[in-house]
Amino acid sequence: MGASGKDIAGGLPQGEKVEHAAALVKGTYQYSGLEAKWYDLLDELSDFEDVDFYRLIVQSHPGPVLDVGCGTGRLMLPLLRDERQVEGIDCSESMLSICERSLRDSGFEARIGQADMRSFDLGERRFGSILIPGYSIQMLGTRDEWIASLRCCRDHLLPGGQVVVPIYLPWDYVWEEADEGGLELRRERRDEATGERLKAFQSWKLDRQAQRLELRNVYRRESGSGRLEEEQETLMRLIWRLPHEMMQLLEEAGFEEVALYGDYGSEPPEEDSETIIYVAKT
Repeated sequence: MGASGKDIAGGLPQGEKVEHAAALVKGTYQYSGLEAKWYDLLDELSDFEDVDFYRLIVQSHPGPVLDVGCGTGRLMLPLLRDERQVEGIDCSESMLSICERSLRDSGFEARIGQADMRSFDLGERRFGSILIPGYSIQMLGTRDEWIASLRCCRDHLLPGGQVVVPIYLPWDYVWEEADEGGLELRRERRDEATGERLKAFQSWKLDRQAQRLELRNVYRRESGSGRLEEEQETLMRLIWRLPHEMMQLLEEAGFEEVALYGDYGSEPPEEDSETIIYVAKT
């Protein structure tokens, strides 16, 4: 399927309406509204400079690439420019619509579909590399859900293939004396076409024992004069896993060989690495 349409991943017949796939992703966090529309402008993933890492890590493995949680195509487009064969799945119809438009505007074709990262089924298609970027797996709540997602990825790998999973460790929050912080402005952008201001605010709450970070995000669209035009509030919960926990999950999911990298570099992680990337093979 080209970039002009969406594929329904997960076993539904091609051609069914995408909204019928909503049952496949029930209970997962879905970007929508202003949060989806402004993702590429206001999201903080750009701070991690991860794109070059993924481009390098897939070069060592032949075969197609699957982007699990492809979102707006932030990672798909650079890989397509590298002439890689890339597919993407995401649970958010809003994000997939943006991705579809970005692919079309860039002149690329790629199969994308709405699916649940815990149970997707892409038929006979297999991949040399499966990426779960953007810390998407950390939005899953339970240990069983993490294992289900990792096993699903394993089942879609070619022999010798790899799954690449970054885990965000919120040390800056953990080291705070407080357990929560009030709403603060995190990002602001100006829409050059309309003169409007796009603002992202965030508050946080930490449960150290449960290893859970709760983020309340508020998105506001303001006129050039500062008048509030639109607002959206979301609540995102991120679970983090320490290295020994993550290694155990990968082993239970059927992976035998795992390499670790710190902060999207080529070296092993340090004790205070904010991101640890697990590259696992069966």
